[in-house]
Amino acid sequence: MSSSSLKEIVYMLLMCVPIGFTVTYGVLASLTGTSPRAIGRFMAMNKDLVIVPCHRVVSSRGLGGFTLGTEFKRRLLELEGALNGRELRVIRTVDEFWSLLEELGSEPLYVDV
Repeated sequence: MSSSSLKEIVYMLLMCVPIGFTVTYGVLASLTGTSPRAIGRFMAMNKDLVIVPCHRVVSSRGLGGFTLGTEFKRRLLELEGALNGRELRVIRTVDEFWSLLEELGSEPLYVDV
């Protein structure tokens, strides 16, 4: 699979993360069979910040980075309800990712690669 195909799959999965939630680099990496560092590189390459909500991808230890700065990322997450003080609503496992989508009524995303 090409790097650009993988990036598109990562972006599609990220667009499934609902407003009010975040997901770790590690979960996206597990879902796509790549590394958290690769996910970080894909987030840094994102030119469509309004469409692909890369601010919802966080480190397992906190906010992680953001092209427009971590304070801007913090404010976006606060506005969306994903960050309350220091408390983040984080999807931390692959099972939790799929369970949340199922609970919210989203159809599972199947990608033919």
